[in-house]
Amino acid sequence: PKPVTCPHENTAMHMAIGYFLVTGRPQAVMVHVNVGTANGMNGLLNAARGHVPVLFTAGRTPTNEDGLAGHRSLDIHWTQEMFDQAGMLRESVKWDYELRNGQQLETVVDRALTIAKSEPMGPVYLSLPREVLSQTMAEFTYTTPSRQHAAAPAFPNGEAVEELAALLAGAENPLIITSSAGRDPKAWSALAGLAERYAIPVIQYRNRYMSIPSNHPMNLGYELSPLLEKADVILAVDVPVPWLPAYDKVRDDAKVIHMGPDPLHGYVPVRGHPCDIALACATAEGLQVLNETMAEHEARAKMRIDKRRASLAESWKTLREGWRKKLESVKAQTPIHPAWITHCINEIKGADTIVIKESPLMQEHIDFSKPATMFNAGAASGLGHGLGCALGAKLAARDRLVIGTHGDGSYMFGNPISAHYVGAEQELPVLTVLFNNQRWQAVRRATVGLHKEGFAAKSQHQPITFLDSISNYQKAVEVADGYGEKVTDPAEMMPALERGLRAVNVEKRQAVINVICSA
Repeated sequence: PKPVTCPHENTAMHMAIGYFLVTGRPQAVMVHVNVGTANGMNGLLNAARGHVPVLFTAGRTPTNEDGLAGHRSLDIHWTQEMFDQAGMLRESVKWDYELRNGQQLETVVDRALTIAKSEPMGPVYLSLPREVLSQTMAEFTYTTPSRQHAAAPAFPNGEAVEELAALLAGAENPLIITSSAGRDPKAWSALAGLAERYAIPVIQYRNRYMSIPSNHPMNLGYELSPLLEKADVILAVDVPVPWLPAYDKVRDDAKVIHMGPDPLHGYVPVRGHPCDIALACATAEGLQVLNETMAEHEARAKMRIDKRRASLAESWKTLREGWRKKLESVKAQTPIHPAWITHCINEIKGADTIVIKESPLMQEHIDFSKPATMFNAGAASGLGHGLGCALGAKLAARDRLVIGTHGDGSYMFGNPISAHYVGAEQELPVLTVLFNNQRWQAVRRATVGLHKEGFAAKSQHQPITFLDSISNYQKAVEVADGYGEKVTDPAEMMPALERGLRAVNVEKRQAVINVICSA
């Protein structure tokens, strides 16, 4: 293991997440006692809801006032003591423990990682009292590789798969909804194959990963309407919120099946989406077995499949023509439209480029043809994840271009000075693109959505949402000798990105392209 110094815990936690997303290997994060734990909670919540295994460790302020090695030696050792340090995060970890002595270290760490890596995966917490760390040990040995291994994921239940296959084969308008099937790269081809063979449209709703190629004939976009209200069988694959019950219409007679490592999403206290079948399994294996089982029904369903395929082909063309027209209508708009920014990013990236999404990046205007090339790590909506996640991805894949996309508000939440310090210190040149609408648009949208006729909706400058006092965020990267540029003219969007790309690829410097955009 190689230690990486991160000046802020938010950077450290999200770097660990980004590294895992690219490699599948869990990382360890060490922070300072209770205050460091508190600072790392944002990333911990994202890791928990995103099912990312992280070994999160923190010191424990000494409790002995004198006489024992590691005893209290500073006034803060009194004020930092807590009755239950792990209490602040226990709801967001799979396991927590306080190390009792050095002899149990191997057993405890092995168990922590084993639990973290068992599905549904997630973070674990180990606190380390200073007295224990100060113990003298004559020797320390450990077994490598460890004899502790993560639990094998559940294999798809045969009866449940057969019932699901029969339902899908008999459906007139089946629909697959997913947000995170692409968490497992093997699920990418499994989902693409199933959807294409049986002409089942896929909606990637509020997706955290790309789960199917952008140009796939069954990729019907990112919004539920109009397919959801017509669907008679809905397969929700690794998606905690397949639709919003207060706003989205689902047929009363529609059969709903939830599939994934945790199909009931047991970490959510209240979740009332209908569930006719809950299929617990590794996502890739579940889709593969379903594909094989449906072959038994393929012949009798052929007419329905062929009819559906023809109809969906027209829908696919119509949808993309609408996207094309939208882009054409806004490409010269000032302030710059997010669709144009997204299109320009698409023009400079390659198939292997990793894109981190913490922005209004519009997936309709960017192409992903390979798995594990787009990540949105904010599963708990803990803003400020993108900068650290991009650094972690770059650390894991130094030979690949990493583009981080962020809103201006999330950029500030991401502790940019800390992130740019790590980028310089670890030589991790990332291209950062800011969608700077000079506001927290999500806050404004939520407020107006709840109170359409309220004072906030009528205000031209809604309080506590605007961030227009400063706009030169590109200067933040200059403290780390990076390249920064501000863009206000849509005609300069491509040239600015190319200059940023040169800084990253040729000069090996970080770059921040700060784009003033519309909300």
